[in-house]
Amino acid sequence: MGAGESMMSIYILIFILICVSPLFAQDSYSEFERGLQLSEPQRMRTEQLKRGYVDEVRMLQRESLNKKLELRELNRNSPQNTEKIRRLHRDLEGIEISKENAYRQYRGEVSRTLNDRQRERYNKFCDTESRQNMRRFRQRGYAR
Repeated sequence: MGAGESMMSIYILIFILICVSPLFAQDSYSEFERGLQLSEPQRMRTEQLKRGYVDEVRMLQRESLNKKLELRELNRNSPQNTEKIRRLHRDLEGIEISKENAYRQYRGEVSRTLNDRQRERYNKFCDTESRQNMRRFRQRGYAR
């Protein structure tokens, strides 16, 4: 096996590791959502909330990516411009806070759409997913 084939194998493995986990998560959430037995008005409202949340998060992710690219370029070409670098870091922190706030708002609005039994199951599911995501995040070494 040549160096090119070896690198291609590594890229394929990385791709699989990155993409397969979200696909399983998507299936588990769909299964979970079916188990909630939402009424038609509840289903329509949660879909509306989900679309709004996804649109907002996508916009924030695009903004974050643009700031990161600007920061990378600034670090590469003008590392002495510390004030602008600090401002970009603050902007990125603000975007992360906005994403967290959007999620909390989305989760709260979905929760208010549900009855008591559904809300209990929904909150338990979200809390479990959140803990699992934090564990995965730490295992990748980001929290060092």
